[in-house]
Amino acid sequence: MEERQNNYTIWEGYELPSGGKIYEKQINPHIELRSMSARDEMKRLAPSSTPLKTLADIIDGCMIEKIGMSSYDMCMGDFEFLLHKLRIVTYGPDYKVSVTCPYCGETTDTIAKLDELQLLEFNQNKFEELRTFTLPIAKQLITLKIQSPRLLEEIEARAKELKRKAPTAEIDFDLLASLTYSIDFVDGKKLGPLDIEKFINNLTARDMQKILNNIEELKTAIGIDNQLLVKCTKCGEHIKTFFRFGPEFFRPTTI
Repeated sequence: MEERQNNYTIWEGYELPSGGKIYEKQINPHIELRSMSARDEMKRLAPSSTPLKTLADIIDGCMIEKIGMSSYDMCMGDFEFLLHKLRIVTYGPDYKVSVTCPYCGETTDTIAKLDELQLLEFNQNKFEELRTFTLPIAKQLITLKIQSPRLLEEIEARAKELKRKAPTAEIDFDLLASLTYSIDFVDGKKLGPLDIEKFINNLTARDMQKILNNIEELKTAIGIDNQLLVKCTKCGEHIKTFFRFGPEFFRPTTI
């Protein structure tokens, strides 16, 4: 590949955590990413109402060979995995984090290694059990959609629309939109928007919480384990913390 031969371009190959096994269409789970260019970074910084779409476009553009699917439609685990790998191949694995040591109480800046984050082992049976399940009270069979960047931005857009139409309504429209867009089938049937909202409004609180729990667990069933182990620079003890996206992710000061 011409891009591989450019001495100013770094590239690496990676396997999607899902192995591509969860998608309806067949894709190549092996992805080769080149490092971001200055133009990619300027695109990232441009104002956008759909920031996840912008990031997906950048990831797609940095793929040396297309795999038959946009990262915008991948599960969040695969998407965030590629985002991490794009950052590593562009800026390296060093990631500055600020932590407060529980042993000595010192708050310190230290360096975590993004390439040392562990992968959550993909389990097809567990994934399917989280995605399709029976409600504890209504005993109806629910199938969830795969949470993708596209779906999350559709949920956000719908919530904003509902808030605009009914600004004084005493209801959590973020929650309503999340439930409405996350449910794929009820008892094997695909419901229309009005029917799905009626179905949600008639749920017991326990059944609703079951759906919300499975949505959250499904998000983290695939991808990177965000637990970080860093060393306190004062007392030397190892501290368990969690990775969070911050300014250092795409604007590292450790270059």
